[in-house]
Amino acid sequence: MEKKPLLEFNIILGLALTSLAFAAGPRGQIYARNPSNRIRSCDRHGCGHYGAPRLGGRKHLGMDVICRDRSTVYAPFSGIIGGPKGQKLGVMLPMQSVYPGMISHVPIVAAGQWAQISNGNPWNSIRGSDKYRCGYCGPPRNGRKHLAVIVKCQDGSGVYAPFNGLIVRCIKPFGNNNAIDDGILLSESRHSQEDLMSIRTLTLPLSSPKGSCIKLAFIRPLRSRGWIRKGSKIGVMMPMQSVYPDISSHVRIQNCDHSNPTGNL
Repeated sequence: MEKKPLLEFNIILGLALTSLAFAAGPRGQIYARNPSNRIRSCDRHGCGHYGAPRLGGRKHLGMDVICRDRSTVYAPFSGIIGGPKGQKLGVMLPMQSVYPGMISHVPIVAAGQWAQISNGNPWNSIRGSDKYRCGYCGPPRNGRKHLAVIVKCQDGSGVYAPFNGLIVRCIKPFGNNNAIDDGILLSESRHSQEDLMSIRTLTLPLSSPKGSCIKLAFIRPLRSRGWIRKGSKIGVMMPMQSVYPDISSHVRIQNCDHSNPTGNL
């Protein structure tokens, strides 16, 4: 008999689940015995992190938060369905009856807020594992956790603004002036594109509602400061192959507060 996909709580919202890989932080815990919202590790059914390979050459576009069968599931934030943050949403379904031996979990998919970042990568796909390690947020790096997410981008490709906002300044991710030691610090604005045009002509105050703050590394910026529109070209991918031969070329995205940026992709 063909096994049907197990349908649980797939949360698809315009809100970024930015804290799931570390601590519950601004998002509440989803399962009582998993206070840090730990993500399922790899088992014979695959891995639980964002970007993990799936059947048919697809990528996992969510994160699998560990949760025992028949346990209570809680709202990670205040919203329309769940009411206030922490309110009971439902009960975890019997995953073991469909996938024996799998680490039971709640798959969470956040609706991406950001625009396409690199030409040729419309889904903002994350670099997989290679001899230079893995590209998702959270794996170990020299005794520490990797606090960025690595979005695939071919050398020389155009790089685009993921949101409306401001180029604050240029950055040097390595500080060694090698061939890819360049990037920019971006600050998101909640103003509309029409508002940004008004800001440019000073008909609105320069102060603006803030959203994400990110460091975008390994790109040659077209300019070093100023207002940007979501989807506008802001730079060109630098020649990563000249520094790391055979790596999957990529731009590195890190939140300024070191939270997980994956949910915004």
